[in-house]
Amino acid sequence: MGNVEKLSNFIASKISANLSIDSEREEVLAYGAFALIQTILSIIIIVIFGVIFDVLIEVLVISFSAAILRKFSGGVHATSPIRCALIGMFIFGVLAFLVKHFIINLDFIYLIVIMMIAFAFVLYIMFKYSPVGSVNKPLKNEKTRKNLKIKSIKFVLYLLILNIILITTYFKTKNSFLLTISLCISTGVVWQSITMVSLGHLIINILDKLLGGTN
Repeated sequence: MGNVEKLSNFIASKISANLSIDSEREEVLAYGAFALIQTILSIIIIVIFGVIFDVLIEVLVISFSAAILRKFSGGVHATSPIRCALIGMFIFGVLAFLVKHFIINLDFIYLIVIMMIAFAFVLYIMFKYSPVGSVNKPLKNEKTRKNLKIKSIKFVLYLLILNIILITTYFKTKNSFLLTISLCISTGVVWQSITMVSLGHLIINILDKLLGGTN
């Protein structure tokens, strides 16, 4: 049992003992504590990376865009919370670095084409594959799957509208920060979409094994 799981179980048992909660609710508490601890751990590691490599805004926008979409669409997991956090830091960090130092320097028309292709790809993946279940969350209920698919598509469409607003405002103001945010949003949802298909599974599995995980 991993340290994060041990800690979440400990927290749940203490709360259950104090509030006289039954074992079923204690399991729910443990799951919630596990998710919260993993989220906090991931954010801390990503923030540290962003500060060190001067890509804090970029890495946060990319990671949050991907993470929120992941809540609805699912995707591949690493074999432990710490490896998941480290892989996220590496992937999001590399993507943030590429956006800030390379992609942003492309001609504006190329950036528009790239983002159009990106959202077309993401919507295709959401329509075809969302949601992707896991061992701990198989998502067998058809009604639940349908609701998650709708939510994932809606979220992508909301981000597409936000991107259109950001790009339109950038075109009028020439504020490059707006274009950077738009690119980071696009990058985040593209990566999340990749984790839902075989290529993403392959990448995560390779990185997971390099960090000592077993599949």
